[in-house]
Amino acid sequence: MSDSERVALGPGVEVLIRPIRATDKLLLAEGFERLSPQSRFQRFFAPVVRLTETDLIYLTEVDHRKHEALVAIDPDEGDLVGVARYIRTSPYRDREAEVAIVIADHWRGRGLGKALLSRLAVRAREEGVTHFLAVVLADNTDATDLFANFAPKKTHTTVGDPGQVEVRIDLPWSGEFSDSALGYALRSAARGSHRFRTWRRMRRRLRHRRGSRKQTSGSSEISKTD
Repeated sequence: MSDSERVALGPGVEVLIRPIRATDKLLLAEGFERLSPQSRFQRFFAPVVRLTETDLIYLTEVDHRKHEALVAIDPDEGDLVGVARYIRTSPYRDREAEVAIVIADHWRGRGLGKALLSRLAVRAREEGVTHFLAVVLADNTDATDLFANFAPKKTHTTVGDPGQVEVRIDLPWSGEFSDSALGYALRSAARGSHRFRTWRRMRRRLRHRRGSRKQTSGSSEISKTD
């Protein structure tokens, strides 16, 4: 994924998703400051007040291979409203990557987490990563539910350090999970497309149904006149 992708999350709700850039430091810092104290704690497991210059360099100047991050931008306001990233844990377990995601408080519940995670999984598979490992606070139910339901039957949750859980997601190949968001994402990547135009597909289905109803109605009227 090299360019911004305009993603429809639902009727009238769109977001731009693209790889993070070194020039995103101010966007990332401002987005972090808008997070609630609880959201910051859930992301860093500590009461972090602000990101330092060193933090911003590490989080934005990535190689897009062993360390990848995708950002979501509000197309109307220009604000950063979500980040999903993976980092390969060690050279000895190079096919595993630790994954983390944070969504702006006022953008939660819109499907943005699943949209970001789907695209991040595609990028990970392209780079040879076979599974994600997420370390989550036990009371962060939004994150645990997102990870646990992302790839059904391929997700394993275990108790980690006190107050934490570890979620392991085996990333399927493109032919698996035909009914899941991840399966769709991987098949799209194999075709060279990362589009998730949910609302457009829904509108096409509605138009098709309306057309079918008109044809059925017309056939009934003809049979009656005959």
